[in-house]
Amino acid sequence: MTNTLDIIALEAADVSRVFFSTLAELASAICEKHLGTWSQRMLQEAGIRLEVTGREHLVEGEDYIVMSNRQSRYDIPVLYQALGMPMQMLESKEVARIPFRAIRTGKQILPVTIESTGRPSGIDDDAAAGGHKANVVISAPIDPATYGPDKTDALMTVVKGVIESNFSAP
Repeated sequence: MTNTLDIIALEAADVSRVFFSTLAELASAICEKHLGTWSQRMLQEAGIRLEVTGREHLVEGEDYIVMSNRQSRYDIPVLYQALGMPMQMLESKEVARIPFRAIRTGKQILPVTIESTGRPSGIDDDAAAGGHKANVVISAPIDPATYGPDKTDALMTVVKGVIESNFSAP
């Protein structure tokens, strides 16, 4: 026969698990809301307007490993606004592990090209307030499973090629 203290302990553990799980979800939702607000404010203050193409490649509820080029300090707010989905960032030293992470988790790689986020040289703050357009191209996801762990260099070459192919001609 189970004693009363064991039952109380089990119920307390269940309540704690539900409580902390709910708390974590709430904290995540609050953080995402703040990141969305922060990124929108950053772009407004910088006078950057987005033109986004390729949103049809995003599947609601799907998790992706997003890979993009880097142009300026505004790239992260641009990604938050253009993609409109929760994201986690990796340090640049972890980029080499992305193909393995994608293969292990089964997540597709979403190539994103960001262009014109840097403030053109010679433009003062008054001119920048009028804004300039940054282009974002969301390409079709790439399934890393078709490459496998032995062909990660080929996978990265394809991802890089897709990102570069969306730059405007000079």
